[in-house]
Amino acid sequence: MKARLALLATFSGVVVLSACGDPTNLRATIPTFVDSLSVFAMTGTPPSYPSGLSIVGRSVVRVDGFANFDVAFDINAAGSAVIYPVKLIVAAGGSRPVGLLKVPAPFDAVVEAPSTGFDKDAPIVFGAGETIVIQSAHNASQDVCQFALSPYIYAKIAVDSINAAARTLYLRMGLDPNCGFRSFATGIPTH
Repeated sequence: MKARLALLATFSGVVVLSACGDPTNLRATIPTFVDSLSVFAMTGTPPSYPSGLSIVGRSVVRVDGFANFDVAFDINAAGSAVIYPVKLIVAAGGSRPVGLLKVPAPFDAVVEAPSTGFDKDAPIVFGAGETIVIQSAHNASQDVCQFALSPYIYAKIAVDSINAAARTLYLRMGLDPNCGFRSFATGIPTH
């Protein structure tokens, strides 16, 4: 009798797990996308001009003390773009780690975010045509990845052109909005 009950319990467990699928096999639900953006340099422009990028919001935003951005942009004296993680601009942004990584490939060739090598403590200087991958944690209370296995949202950016006189950067951004997924391939990511 006990053997039959054990067999029945095992069989029931297998049926329940099969019906639910693999609970560790997470699936993305939102497609990746690419967009063109223009952003102003932090220096040499009015503070009301958008100099930051909110990855989850998919938009350029003002750089202010509320740390509602992931990265901020500037143009240095040599005319190159400079990208800063939020914690280097706003003290309150230190609670959300944002890592940056310059990759030695053109924007379109970067089809997946690397798994390591992100620097959370330094800005990166880059020029037109160079690609930066951004790893941004979004697992704070009431944030998009609060209950996800991985807290990171990944994006890639490249400067198409810099207008130093107008203090403006023209960018392309690719985004995988699914928590923990690193693919920039068109469509809904599988990894």
